[in-house]
Amino acid sequence: MADLDSLKKLTRENGYLYTKDVTNAGIRREQLKKYLDEGSLIRESRGIYSFADSINDEFALLQSRCKKGVFSYGTALYFHGLSDRFPQMISMTVPKTYNVFYLKEELFHVEFHRIKPSLWSIGMMEMTSPQGGKIIVYDRERCICDIIRGRKQTDPQVFSQAVKGYFSFKERDNIRLMEYAKKFHIEEKVQEYMEIL
Repeated sequence: MADLDSLKKLTRENGYLYTKDVTNAGIRREQLKKYLDEGSLIRESRGIYSFADSINDEFALLQSRCKKGVFSYGTALYFHGLSDRFPQMISMTVPKTYNVFYLKEELFHVEFHRIKPSLWSIGMMEMTSPQGGKIIVYDRERCICDIIRGRKQTDPQVFSQAVKGYFSFKERDNIRLMEYAKKFHIEEKVQEYMEIL
């Protein structure tokens, strides 16, 4: 019989316990039910659990539920310090071919953006979330391309703060920005902002 400490040893880097890891360790699923019933374990999603006494990382959990979801738009801008406004809706970008129908029904606070699979992986990077977990987000240059492409759907204040903030960064990468802009066919628009700012 597995005690709670042996289950805790099976948690992944993101702080969550997965049924698959428990069964691979030779522990029966009934053990999970026992700890669920007594309140020591919390079922976060199908096959994913957290411990009642742990602080959970919502962003790491979202990514473990939506394997191809990359934090983007306002959410990524906030993580990069290009927006001081935490978005009401968490933005994740997925390839057009990835099915998020079942997630949309459960995750009302997440807005899914769909894009061609060939453009989906541009600008991905690993980052530590505000709650300490490892997450995948788009880099600053990709974020700027995304909001320039979706200017009409972006809050004007968020847009202005992000673009001005990006071009005032010493660490900005103009070469990478233009490479991305070319792939998204927005070189002229990006060039305009570079010249103005």
